[in-house]
Amino acid sequence: MRRLAIFVEGYTELLFTDRIITEIASKNQIAIEHQQIRGGGRSGKHAKKIKILTAPLETQEKKLYVLIVDCGNDGLVAQRIREEHASLTAKGYEKIVGLRDVYPEFTKGDVLKLRRAMYYGIETSLAPVKFILSVMEIEAWFLAEHKHFPLVDPAITVDEIRRQLGFDPEFDDMSDRLTPRIDLEAAYMIGGKAYEKGNADCTINKLDCEYMYTDLKSRIPDLAELISTIDHFLTNPEILGDPIERAQQRCQE
Repeated sequence: MRRLAIFVEGYTELLFTDRIITEIASKNQIAIEHQQIRGGGRSGKHAKKIKILTAPLETQEKKLYVLIVDCGNDGLVAQRIREEHASLTAKGYEKIVGLRDVYPEFTKGDVLKLRRAMYYGIETSLAPVKFILSVMEIEAWFLAEHKHFPLVDPAITVDEIRRQLGFDPEFDDMSDRLTPRIDLEAAYMIGGKAYEKGNADCTINKLDCEYMYTDLKSRIPDLAELISTIDHFLTNPEILGDPIERAQQRCQE
């Protein structure tokens, strides 16, 4: 069984990553585990605890295994990978991915420095590690997937967002928005709806995955990097078939 691990900042990112994977892969061929890591770190005040949120049943039919880990904080993503790197390598994980926001710890001007800094202390003799940034926040990707807005409320249209908020999620670069989560909240308020981290699954389940997979990634390099990495893991045609065709089929269901 081939294995991939993805470490993310929080539960919103965990749900989004799971959605992207399951829209591409066959549920009969892939097992996805959700974990949460809390405590530990440099202070040592609290013992590190690993909690299994969902544990899939491994069967002979499932050829691929993905572990998604909620680290609880952007700044802990690289640290958790360093802590678990050797153990995951020993378990046969072929690649490890770290996904984190830039804001609020860093500014847009810090992005290049942050990309380099995340690799500090990563042992190159172990399973390869790739870090991906959702610039400035993962909500920038939700903003750019403008097709989901009318599903939240018919009053939320690109024209109204442009008129009331002064930016265009269909054509503007949402990674240039300094606080995408606040922008998303404002967009939802046009229809009298609320976006909150606690109910982000309501947004994630409305996202047009086919559009993100086939079109939006050309405008968002880091999203393209995430999709490409997942695709590379899911590329055995005997198992999964053509990934674009499968994404289109599943999004139409």
